[in-house]
Amino acid sequence: LKIVPNQDEHYADFVYDLTIEPTHTFVSQGLILHNTISVAKAGVMATLKSRCSLLAAANPKLGRFDKYEPIAPQINLTPALMSRFDLIFVLTDDPDTKRDSAIAQHILKSNYAGELATQAAWNQDISQEDIDNALMVIMPVVDPEMLRKYVAYARKNIFPTLSEEAKEYFLKYYVGLRSQGQDTNKPVPVTARQLEALIRLGEASARLRLSDKVTLDDAKRVVKILEACLRKVGVDPETGFLDADIIASGTTKSTRDRTKSVIDIIRDVSKEQQGPAPRDAVLDRAEELGIERAKAEEIIDRMRRDGDVFEPRPGMLKLP
Repeated sequence: LKIVPNQDEHYADFVYDLTIEPTHTFVSQGLILHNTISVAKAGVMATLKSRCSLLAAANPKLGRFDKYEPIAPQINLTPALMSRFDLIFVLTDDPDTKRDSAIAQHILKSNYAGELATQAAWNQDISQEDIDNALMVIMPVVDPEMLRKYVAYARKNIFPTLSEEAKEYFLKYYVGLRSQGQDTNKPVPVTARQLEALIRLGEASARLRLSDKVTLDDAKRVVKILEACLRKVGVDPETGFLDADIIASGTTKSTRDRTKSVIDIIRDVSKEQQGPAPRDAVLDRAEELGIERAKAEEIIDRMRRDGDVFEPRPGMLKLP
């Protein structure tokens, strides 16, 4: 994609505005999943390459994150789309006296600086020095324009490669995490996608330093970042184990195991009844196996929505 100024030889009286709807489908099926944009409108059919960095922000479905539930179901994005992001951070609004005080002071000082600048237009007692001193608290440490130029230069001219130390560190970390899932009763902690994310993040860390080599320090830095991310969004809140399927499929291994148990119960009860299984009997049997009644009801309701089980009549369950 290229921005062409509407002037000189590129000047045009009219500009054709191309709109692609719906945006969600456009993003999930093209830009992120395949790094392409397919356009079919007004006789124009084309597939454009769109390899780019992507920063996205979203709100949880219920307004706030529940730390006792998996993160993926709380975000209204498909698991296939979420799994394409290298890093996912959960921002929670937890009360903290020290941090809340610092944020409140910054907001108050920012408001004061803005009002002071407005008053200066008609109040001659306010000097430019007073305004500059007030604005110091809200001015960024690094000039935004300078930061844009720095990033643009790094992206255009710096193409880092992995050093042997960085390769070894990534390999040891990845294999170490994978080994935690060798037990059949434990979930798979990470997939090759996380290893690819480490490589990209390591290259980004080196590029930020304008270095052509991804060093061991870069590797350690990005592993800490990815580890913090996984501990926030990739941990099964019930077992405390890392589970790659939380993001990839939106379902934890513990939930899958319970679902399988409920299916087996419905099948067994149906055989005993020689017909549809009574819902209450299924719930009672689930409790005997250690599955909470509320969890079992939640699983049955989800299976009904997904078409994995149906009710031929109220209170009776039958597998397809």
